[in-house]
Amino acid sequence: MPLIEMKDIYKIYDLGEIKVNALNGVDVNIKKGEFVSVMGPSGSGKSTLLHIMGLLDPPTKGNILIKDHHVTTMSEEEKTLFRLNELGFVFQFYSLLPELTALENVFIANMLLGKKNHELKKNAQEMLDLLEIGQRANNYPNQLSGGEQQRVTIARALVNKPEILLADEPTASLDSKSALNVFHALRDLNEKLKQTIIVVTHEEALGAKADRGIWLKDGQIAKEKTF
Repeated sequence: MPLIEMKDIYKIYDLGEIKVNALNGVDVNIKKGEFVSVMGPSGSGKSTLLHIMGLLDPPTKGNILIKDHHVTTMSEEEKTLFRLNELGFVFQFYSLLPELTALENVFIANMLLGKKNHELKKNAQEMLDLLEIGQRANNYPNQLSGGEQQRVTIARALVNKPEILLADEPTASLDSKSALNVFHALRDLNEKLKQTIIVVTHEEALGAKADRGIWLKDGQIAKEKTF
């Protein structure tokens, strides 16, 4: 059974007199432990697909199963709890709190689960170490490079040990070297932790670092390829 199964997904945005068909009958299956990149031109539906998969935006039509849960029928409270426990998110913009250190920015997510302070710090430091930025734990965001800040963001997304990591253009604001380093970090996480990762990117050279690529065009899957 797939870890994530999306069947016949449509997303239509109603803009008054104009209706935008962002997704048109998309079927996607993701296996446990798979690293998948989603690519395509601007406006193809990449981010929409990821946001629907992450329960941030409901589909207009279609069904989604994640870990055998029919997530499309969940209440908003149930979706919030599911996201908190099962999903990790990384976006283009780091959204780190400038007054907190890297370590504090990571474990602030765990505070929502009511864990003890020493456990929070331990888990956060372990994740920073895994992403090879542990030595920067006590630095503030303005003391970190863009690539380092994005690694802190990835650590924050994973500190609750979610089974699925969703990343939307995580390297879009980085230079080519930093972007490659972030993808190498994602690859390492996938291999070391068997982390299931779905990443949206417009850089096909980076997308090829994944196990499989899915290309969208005009809201539909144009092709798939195993790397």
